[in-house]
Amino acid sequence: MREILFRSKRLDNREWIIGHLLKYEDGAARIVPNNTDIFCFEKDESIIQTIANRVDPKTVGQYTGFVDKNGKKIFEGDILSVCNSKAFLFVVEWNGNQYVLKCTTNGVSDNILNVIESPEDVEVVGNIYDNTNPLKGGVNDG
Repeated sequence: MREILFRSKRLDNREWIIGHLLKYEDGAARIVPNNTDIFCFEKDESIIQTIANRVDPKTVGQYTGFVDKNGKKIFEGDILSVCNSKAFLFVVEWNGNQYVLKCTTNGVSDNILNVIESPEDVEVVGNIYDNTNPLKGGVNDG
């Protein structure tokens, strides 16, 4: 069974956090860190504030269940190099039915399973939130 995790940038310090997602009706979001033992939906907001970090909802991405050649988990919004090619980078997206890799050069999408034949072929080289244009100005690991 695939591990269900989410990643997002914290609002207080803009650092990435991985864990369990809490979404609110007003569009706000929080993430409970993966290593937190206490997980509850209490009406007492002070309990939630102590264990859950406010995050930017626009940066929330789910773990795909795949890892790259370095063992790094691949999330929605990650930029991947496949077969060590910096000329053809791919962005991980959810199309409503499946994870797809969208080529940053020509915009063509394909099911992630069709592109990633083995973890040794793939490396996370950044993400769309830290690198708004991955082909210009280099790619930073996020």
